[in-house]
Amino acid sequence: MRTGNRALWGRGVATVLGVAWGTFAVVALLSFGAGLEDVMQTRAQGMGRGIAILWPGTTGRSWRGVPEGRVVRLKEADVDALLVEVPEIGSASPETLRREVIARGEFVYRAQIAGVRPAYGILRSMQPAAGGRFLSLRDERESRPVAFLGNRIADELFPDEQAVGQRVVLGGAPFTVIGVLEPKPQNSDYNGTDDERVCIPASTFRRAFGQEHIHVVVFDAVDPRQMAATMDAVGAVLARRHGFDPQDESALQWWDTTEGDRIRSYIFMAMDVLTGGAGVLTLLVGGLGIANLMFLVVRRRTSEIGLYLALGAKRWRVVGGVLAEALGLTALGGLIGLGGALALGWLVGVSPLAEDMGVPHVSSGLAIGTAGLLVAVGLVAGWVPAKRAADLDPVRALVEG
Repeated sequence: MRTGNRALWGRGVATVLGVAWGTFAVVALLSFGAGLEDVMQTRAQGMGRGIAILWPGTTGRSWRGVPEGRVVRLKEADVDALLVEVPEIGSASPETLRREVIARGEFVYRAQIAGVRPAYGILRSMQPAAGGRFLSLRDERESRPVAFLGNRIADELFPDEQAVGQRVVLGGAPFTVIGVLEPKPQNSDYNGTDDERVCIPASTFRRAFGQEHIHVVVFDAVDPRQMAATMDAVGAVLARRHGFDPQDESALQWWDTTEGDRIRSYIFMAMDVLTGGAGVLTLLVGGLGIANLMFLVVRRRTSEIGLYLALGAKRWRVVGGVLAEALGLTALGGLIGLGGALALGWLVGVSPLAEDMGVPHVSSGLAIGTAGLLVAVGLVAGWVPAKRAADLDPVRALVEG
């Protein structure tokens, strides 16, 4: 008898651990996927959130008597026209680029200089560190000699002191540093990363370097979901202003970051389905273990259940008792698995792995979904044994038990 009880007890422990492993698999895989998605999204948005980047190119088609191969040259007036004629645009900024030496005493750095408007700071996620600011409308209107430094440049030029308020020499002229970029993760860039970029007002750039043509247009859409339509409208306006075929794909080069966001979300959605599905299957195997265990329990308690029924117990009470036991075992396994997943996520979150893997976290949706799945597994696993127990004939149960 004791041997049978020990065997049943051992099977119960194994069954609970099976449910715990299935719960651990579901929660750990999905929480780690959520953390990885967060860090990938943060790095991607380091270059800007929901923006499109436009470069003028060279025409690849003849148009109204003008042969192909003509270089498209954009000016700031084109950006002004886009803001007026394309209501789908939220904000926009030209960007004119030039490699120049920036110096402060004996410290010298060759940097990418960008002539931009104030909207560029928000579009490109150029968050200033504490104590500084980005370019303002007044800086642009008055062509002020002010500069916003990438954090790597600031560290090189001002290794031991605050950069904001200091003077630097740029293109042979003095500039006042008004802000330094708050360090940010960035896994995408064009013409160099932002930590090595110096932003000055577009009007100041024109005055200092005499450069009229711009290299880049950065803009966003009022509705990011309509970015493709916004880009078509932008292309049509520029085609009309510069006399090229609106369908000429070589005349303008595009980078739609919202498309990358969509692709990334689809990839992580597919990963969640695959990893979550694998975890759910593991949990279902644990549910089969619960069902087998409850069959054994009912068989061992046949005479007890028969006596209970013979004394007038309602069958639904028998069903409820077996289901409650199945749910209890499932809940115990679920709590063990959830605790293990949370502990592992915490360890990763405080370790150096968090920089590349992100911090695993359990969303409210994941918690509710896992709890619902555990309840469903417990109910399904316990229902057939409970029904069989309730359908026992009291006399036969007493005799056979």
